[in-house]
Amino acid sequence: MRDSYRIGRILGIPVELHVSFLLLLLLVFIYSIAVNFQAFIYLVLLFTVVTLHELSHSVVARRYGIAINRITLLPFGGIASMEELPKNPVQELKIAVAGPGFNFIMSAVTLGVLYVFDSLSLIFPLFDFSISSPMTLLAVFFKVNLLLGVFNLFVPALPMDGGRVFRSLLALRLGFNTATEIATGIAKMIAVLFALLGVLLPNLWLVFIAFFVYLGAVQESEMLRVNFLLSGMKVRDLMTHGVVSVSPDITLEELAELMLERKHMGYPVLSDGGRLEGIVTFTDLSKVPRGEWGRTRVADVMSREVLTVTSDTDASEAFLTLARAGVGRLPVVDDGVLTGILSRTDLLRALEVMRLKRLGQ
Repeated sequence: MRDSYRIGRILGIPVELHVSFLLLLLLVFIYSIAVNFQAFIYLVLLFTVVTLHELSHSVVARRYGIAINRITLLPFGGIASMEELPKNPVQELKIAVAGPGFNFIMSAVTLGVLYVFDSLSLIFPLFDFSISSPMTLLAVFFKVNLLLGVFNLFVPALPMDGGRVFRSLLALRLGFNTATEIATGIAKMIAVLFALLGVLLPNLWLVFIAFFVYLGAVQESEMLRVNFLLSGMKVRDLMTHGVVSVSPDITLEELAELMLERKHMGYPVLSDGGRLEGIVTFTDLSKVPRGEWGRTRVADVMSREVLTVTSDTDASEAFLTLARAGVGRLPVVDDGVLTGILSRTDLLRALEVMRLKRLGQ
């Protein structure tokens, strides 16, 4: 089962809703119909604020040449999935601060409008989110931006913004690897604390946040291990040469026969001129009914948005690209020419070999 679903694109970036947000949307929709329509207005407001928060991260990341694969929205924030982590701690700091910074700017602007209309009293009590007029809607907008900004920036737990700020500051003095090790350890402790508070209060959202933070910290630790084991290795050291490619004009029947013969589940698709057109996998094939294979071409089902790497790309960076994109293989393209393919299996095999080698030392 997928954990998120695409709902569209903003600034060319795919935007996805996490299943937790979809569940919240369903519950709020039912509640709005049965009890109070204000809840649905609040959810739309939350969706807008979280989206703009993540877009702020994405815009700053793009300024540093870092591509964004997708934005995943959660009820208390979101994740802008970058193709690579910023190598410069200052860059990571600026990217991390951009989201909460936008929230604080919106809070300040909204506070100014409330002041002009002599409605500052509406922001109290701070945790009252009732909406009864345009001014109370504006007050709720202020509160959501303020609370989202504070929560994301001042909780020093990866993968939240505060954790990334904390890591970047540590990395300025200790280096990225040591900073990540310290930051993930603290994030796990914070996650355990959140979980205990969630059980004691009780508060299911705190338990959910604890799970999210702990999982994110584990993933960051795993990436640190990958960076260590694959240190100094390039894609050229691991990729498969002599790649078998297919034409976009062959039928799925022919593709199935090739898969059966070659035992590979994915192939780059090249035009007659040798240009990479896309990539086709067994998953693409399986989506088409068996009876239509003979009249359906590869061009009709292949993925045209293909992530690529060069043979000079660091192996650890390629691993991160595979993991974040959720794909099984990356075409290796040098100077516009397909020179190989790097699969998840290639990287996992290399990781196991390097792990055994390190243990033997």
